[in-house]
Parts: sequence; structure tokens; C-alpha cells
Amino acid sequence: MEVGKLAVQHRATTGKGISRVTRREGDVPGVCYGHGLETPLAVTLNVKALKGAFDPEKRRNTVLDLTIEGEKSVTVQAMVWDFQISKLRREITHVDLKSIDPEKEVEAVVPVVSEGSYAGAVEGGLLSWARHEVKVTSKPALIPTKLVIDIAPLALGDTLHISDIVLPEGVSFAEATKLTIVTCIAPKGLKSDDKDVEAEAGAAEVAEAPKA
Repeated sequence: MEVGKLAVQHRATTGKGISRVTRREGDVPGVCYGHGLETPLAVTLNVKALKGAFDPEKRRNTVLDLTIEGEKSVTVQAMVWDFQISKLRREITHVDLKSIDPEKEVEAVVPVVSEGSYAGAVEGGLLSWARHEVKVTSKPALIPTKLVIDIAPLALGDTLHISDIVLPEGVSFAEATKLTIVTCIAPKGLKSDDKDVEAEAGAAEVAEAPKA
């Protein structure tokens, strides 16, 4: 297994029966479509090989040199676009691979991490995270591994939004920038100056974000 490289098998036969047989053999069915492909191609791939092809930091945002093996081998640049997971075993059961043009922008989901301590901590304030990732648009090579948000100014009742994240050059947001990322809420027994913010934040899960 090599980071950034993945080989899959073209699957000429489709259907639930073939998919079940494929899974019993340790592989999963998938489909590849997009740039340079006239029609979507049904494929079979090994999940262990797929995970081994991921960059440890970029993970599913890794751009893969994908070889589709069959009567005629085809090599494209692709990304994992979607996948299905079984509810019981929590195992991947199907993978969508999208062939991309490296010179055209794509949409990607990038994790958000915090940086520094926050002002409200001295008063016992807690961080309530509304989301730990955001959607961005950029050329594949420019997709950041993570986005850092500076939480230092957060006092009790303060909120940071997507617009407070500083993006690297060539990257733009692909969702509303007014959406909340994190709020500093008052601990129980201490009233916040902003009741609306406190009520909204109280509905969210209170948790510390991973540090950069």
C-alpha cells in the first residue's frame, strides 16, 4: 500500500447478489464517475488498501492516483466522495469515488481545531461547539488539512462564527459564514449577559475541541 495510490477492479456485473459475494470475500463494491469518464464505472475495492492510500492528515480529502483495472486499465485522479456504513457492524459497505480535474475547484469538508486559551475560562466559562468541521471550496491540492480558529477573545456569552476563521489563499467557504462554530457559555449557577446566546449554546454539546 502506498499513500496517494489505489488500484480497484472494474466490476462488469452489478446487483445485490454480486455485492454480497464481494463483501464476503473481504472487498466492497463501489462506483467511480466524473472527469474523463464517459459513464460511471462499477468497481470493487479493498477497504484496507483504501485506508492505506489516505494521507494521515488529509484522510478522505487525499487526492488519489486511481487505477481502474480491467480489460483496459484506466488511471485517473480521484477522491472519495461518499461512502455507506452498515448500522450494525459500522463497516464500510460501499464507496463512491469521483474522478477530478486537478485544475478545477472541488468542495471538501475540513476539520476545525482551536488555538490558545479563552478569556471566559477564568470565570469558569465552558466551550460549546456547534460544529467541528466546515465546507470549503478550492483546487484539490489546496485543500487544507485543518482550519484553526483563535478562541482567545471568547468571554462569557461570546460566539465565534465561520467568518472568524482565517482561510489560506485559494480557499473559500462553501456554506453560510454566519453559522456558529463555538460559544463560551456560563457554567450552571452563573448567568450569562446574553440570554439568547446562552439558550442556543445550552442546546449544543459542551465539549473541548481538539487542540491544534
